[in-house]
Amino acid sequence: MNILFLSTIFPDTLNPARGTFNYELCLALQRAGADLRVIAPQPWTEVFGRKLSGKVSYATEGMVRHRLDVSYPTYWYPPKIARGTYGQFYWRSIAETVDRLLRDWQPDFILSYWAHPDGAAGLRLSERTGAPCAVIVGGSDVLLLPKSPSRKRQVVDVLTRSDAVLTVSQKLAEVVEDLGADPARVIPVYQGVDPHRFHVEDKLVARRWLGMDPNRPLLLWVGRMVPVKNLDMLIAAVEFKANRGDDFVLCLLGDGPERPRIAKLIADKGLEGIVSIVGAVSHEELPNWYQAADLTILCSHSEGLPNVLRESLACGTPFVSTNVGSISEIADSNYSMLVPAGDAPALAKAIDLVLYGPQQERAAHTHIRTWDNMATEVLEIADTLLHPPVMESDLLPDSEHQQEYEEEHESLPESAQTQPADMELRADSEDVEPTEEISPPEPGIEKVQE
Repeated sequence: MNILFLSTIFPDTLNPARGTFNYELCLALQRAGADLRVIAPQPWTEVFGRKLSGKVSYATEGMVRHRLDVSYPTYWYPPKIARGTYGQFYWRSIAETVDRLLRDWQPDFILSYWAHPDGAAGLRLSERTGAPCAVIVGGSDVLLLPKSPSRKRQVVDVLTRSDAVLTVSQKLAEVVEDLGADPARVIPVYQGVDPHRFHVEDKLVARRWLGMDPNRPLLLWVGRMVPVKNLDMLIAAVEFKANRGDDFVLCLLGDGPERPRIAKLIADKGLEGIVSIVGAVSHEELPNWYQAADLTILCSHSEGLPNVLRESLACGTPFVSTNVGSISEIADSNYSMLVPAGDAPALAKAIDLVLYGPQQERAAHTHIRTWDNMATEVLEIADTLLHPPVMESDLLPDSEHQQEYEEEHESLPESAQTQPADMELRADSEDVEPTEEISPPEPGIEKVQE
């Protein structure tokens, strides 16, 4: 099956941690036999910034090694204004790449990640190629974007017109249905982890590899430094523990527009000896951090179902998180604890309880879903869209024709209504002698659309 995957949220050499979940899904689809192409537009603001600094972004070493075909066209759009038109700008930005791709390759199925603008472009691609399309909803695209009226119209258009809407949690499925998506087309498909990369290892070995103090508790935060991640709450909890005299270290793995402000906040509070901004870490190096950590923390205002927490558990590390989005669907008191969003004292208390509680040992025995599981489900959905099952109702006459037939049948003499059991009678047959041999009816009353 030829699959075209479309999303701005995809890693490159300068952003190796961006959209690693999309990268892993694409690799799993490829392992399952799909012929995959990826279009990952990059915002023009990033592209210009790189050129000014002399940096170049391209496919990662892993993509080259796995022969994953990825194109990075520049995404042109007006920053912070006219956001309802971003889908149109997105489509024009990828048009040349699409033209080049379709010269000698045609998709059977189009899969996009993020409702708008990516999903809107997926719809345009579907209209152009005739291939069915599905959009994966990640969280904030349906939780936050619809708060803007113009953006909401675009999001709803994608959700109601896509052939399938895949949600990474059950709660998000309920959200998209509330936004107007047909429940019959909404399918929860949970993400996974790569068990060959994310697995339990000796904590002391991982600490030595990273050059970390083996005796000092290590707390870990992984993500993109943007306002919705609410790092202020985590810094406040850390400050409370530090003022109490607790000895530990917090490493922040990630980058983003909030990084300068967070760095200043850490310095202003005198926490440089406790909190370290590591920056973006490649997907290949990330497991070492989970394996070395004692606890992974999330403190967001809003989330879908972040895969960071699954990756942490796969490496045997428990987590503490704010109770937002769909995180409760994978949380369990055996290996995690949830706190209210914005409650820094509650976060500090939960960190203590899990850091020194039974969750440390229990997390190592948690069963984790894999990317191959998700890829199998996505391919099954695509196959169903390409070859919809024939329903019994599709083979029956519609109600109007059925009523006409019944009225005609009732008008016949009683002797004509009763036929021998071994004799077939077509509904459109007239004046047929009982001794005449009846040919089988033509196959199918209506052509079933495929």
